[in-house]
Amino acid sequence: MGQSGICAWGTWMIADISDEAELVDRAIGGDKDAFARLYDLHLDPVYRYVRYRVGNRPDAEDVTQQVFLNAWRSIRSYRPSGVPFRHWLIRIAHNESGTLLRRRVSTAELRHDPVEPAAEAGVEDGVVARAAAEAIRSEVLSLPTDQQQAVTLRFISDLSYAEIGAALGKSEGNARVMVHRALSRLRSRLSREVRQ
Repeated sequence: MGQSGICAWGTWMIADISDEAELVDRAIGGDKDAFARLYDLHLDPVYRYVRYRVGNRPDAEDVTQQVFLNAWRSIRSYRPSGVPFRHWLIRIAHNESGTLLRRRVSTAELRHDPVEPAAEAGVEDGVVARAAAEAIRSEVLSLPTDQQQAVTLRFISDLSYAEIGAALGKSEGNARVMVHRALSRLRSRLSREVRQ
């Protein structure tokens, strides 16, 4: 979302960032309708971020629900002058999905459901697409945590480098470097796999 202009989100409109700030202020004051609008506005990017991290739809839905529940419970601690609201939600999403992933490792739960290929693709194309998506996801998840977060925020949550920097407590330049390093590492690893 840009600083100005009108963007459609669900069945309501938000004219600019000041409209979101007003919703946040109202939500901090306990206005459930304002929080519901914030939920509508941020559900998709939060869900996409969580879905990519946890790897399957049921867990992603559960974690996303928990993110917004935690956000509502702690909305009074959010300070509008600090981290932008979406970035605050992404931090909660990162923590919640990390908790799930640690729990999986401790219980040896390895189930996942990679992103589904397009419905119109043939069976063979679907299998190839699913295998490729899982190979990429596996490589992304093997990156150092900061690079993993930066790549996921850039390509799954569709955040700008400035937004990534703000979400991770880094400069915009550092965010660019993290994404560049991650992509270089991924290219190298994936090209080695293709040659084998």
